Amino acid sequence: MIGNPMAHASSELVYASGWLFHTQPRGIMRETAFGTLTGALLPAILMHCALGFGARRRQAINQLRSIEKLNRRATLADQVYDSLRHAVTQGLLSRGSRLNQIDLAKNLDVSERTVREALAQLVSEGLVSRQPYREFRVVGLSAQEIEEIFHMRALLEGWAVELSALRISQDELDRMRELLPQMEAKNSPEWSTALQGANRQFHWIAINACKKKYLIQMLTRLWDLMLPYAFAERDTEGFVRQAQKDQIHHLRLVEALEAGAGKQARGILVDHVTEGMEALERRVKPPDQSGG
Repeated sequence: MIGNPMAHASSELVYASGWLFHTQPRGIMRETAFGTLTGALLPAILMHCALGFGARRRQAINQLRSIEKLNRRATLADQVYDSLRHAVTQGLLSRGSRLNQIDLAKNLDVSERTVREALAQLVSEGLVSRQPYREFRVVGLSAQEIEEIFHMRALLEGWAVELSALRISQDELDRMRELLPQMEAKNSPEWSTALQGANRQFHWIAINACKKKYLIQMLTRLWDLMLPYAFAERDTEGFVRQAQKDQIHHLRLVEALEAGAGKQARGILVDHVTEGMEALERRVKPPDQSGG
């Protein structure tokens, strides 16, 4: 609803009348201003102000409409991004595999441009790579890169839980304890799938309790890079044995956080991540990305 242009025009008349008063010789200022504004020029000024206001209002509405269009389009790209990101981080798309834009667009029933936008965002996060004149690929990390990411996670997540020890709520601690039974080792595909979700929830309750925005953002990227690897070959006996060791770390971490022992929580987390890295290096070989 635009409203009454003439009402808005009356406020703009102040500027018009001020201009008339300040541009006339002092001797005839009052007479000229009064005579002009009460004569034929007054309706013209009012109409000019009203039309000016209406034009500006229409321009503002058009700008809002263009923003809405951009938002609707971005929402679709976000949906494609979320879908592809889930497939990559959950290992549904194998490491090193090609991502054909045309096939993805047809499968998701969206435009190729929307797919390109989503893939570009995944490239910026390090989950997908692209070389000039070549298709997109799911990133396959080298052994050295995996080790680097684990060390970074140990440093940053260790700091996060140290901070969280002074800030975590009883409700958050209770939720961490409720997740412990879900992570008890069992040798079955159903359990390993449930473990993945419970493990992430457990750690992220502790991480989010630190209340450090950029620290949380950096850890999110590190976790996403490692997700396809962390649960690779998860049906092996070695994986089950490692899960049993992890459960001990998880219990000790909750106890340290409950006690407000930040440095102790940090030490437990660093040991936990380091053991996880060593176990992963024994289980996983990085993929060959030379082609195919």
